[in-house]
Formats: sequence, structure tokens, C-alpha cells
Amino acid sequence: MLYADGSMLHVRGAMPHDLPGVAMLHRRCSAKTLLDRYHCGGRAPAVLILDRDLRVPLSFVVSTNEGRVVAQAQVSPDTDHTIGSAQIAMLVDDQWQALGIGRALLRHCAAAAALSGYRQLIAYPATTLPVIHRLMGSVGTTRVITDPSRHLHTSLPQSARDGLGNVHGSLLRDRYFGVG
Repeated sequence: MLYADGSMLHVRGAMPHDLPGVAMLHRRCSAKTLLDRYHCGGRAPAVLILDRDLRVPLSFVVSTNEGRVVAQAQVSPDTDHTIGSAQIAMLVDDQWQALGIGRALLRHCAAAAALSGYRQLIAYPATTLPVIHRLMGSVGTTRVITDPSRHLHTSLPQSARDGLGNVHGSLLRDRYFGVG
């Protein structure tokens, strides 16, 4: 669980029955948010792709107590990089951005990735490289790679494993006590 803007949210593994909520999340997102996530003209992918993404072993959703999905992330092997590299992809509902949800979800994903044997996360931001660079830097040492495409490599230190279970405490502290 984590707290954002006075709401209790749940971070959990995604399941196929989350498809309607994830599809609604995509409908609520702006074209810019979708462009940053998918790099394809600011459109959501087909429902079949969303369904496939929910079945990735390290796929997560963030939902409200009422069950509304407000964020989604997945960690999957990055075949363009060495063994031990995982691609991270996240989407946060526009209305829930800048509340710490992305940071908390990234910490959760980094912990799951580290516990699964990954040594680094790879992110491919479209228009938000500086923002994602800062966000990824909160998890581990991050560097920008510019060839052939701009992307970020973030090493996963041993401490990344602490992201599971400690997310709500750090987010609550950051949000309500002005830390971070």
C-alpha cells in the first residue's frame, strides 16, 4: 500500500482481470503521456497488447480502494542489452502524476527486478528524459546512452531490494513531511 494525495493506493501484481481498468487508464491519459510511454504518436496500443502486457510476470498495477487503476508498470527482459538487463515501462494517470506514485511504483519494480536477478533497468523515455533521469536516479546510478537511441541505464544496487514493503513509508514521509 501507499498513500498519495490523501488516498490509500494498492500496488500489486497485475492480473488478466485488470484489463478493463487498464484500458480505462489508457483512455484517461493525454496524448503526451501515451507518447512518453509508447513512442507511437500518442495513442494507446490495441487491447490485445494491453492484455499481453498484463500477463508479463513482473507486471504491476496501482489501484484505489474502489478498484480504479491509476498506474501500471512492467519489467521485462531487454533483449537489446546484456543478460541481467530489464526494460522498465510505466504509465501514471495524468490526474495522479506529481504525487509520488511513479517514484513508489519504480521502487517497487526495481525491487522486484533485483529479486528476480536483474542487475540494471533500461528506460526509453520519449519527451521526458530529464524527469525520468531524476526518477531513475532515485533507485540507482543512472547514465544516459545516446546511440543508437536515447535511453537510460540504471544499475540496481543491493538496496534496491528494499523497495518492496518500504514504499508506503517513504512516500508517506515524503508527501506529508516535506522530505525529498
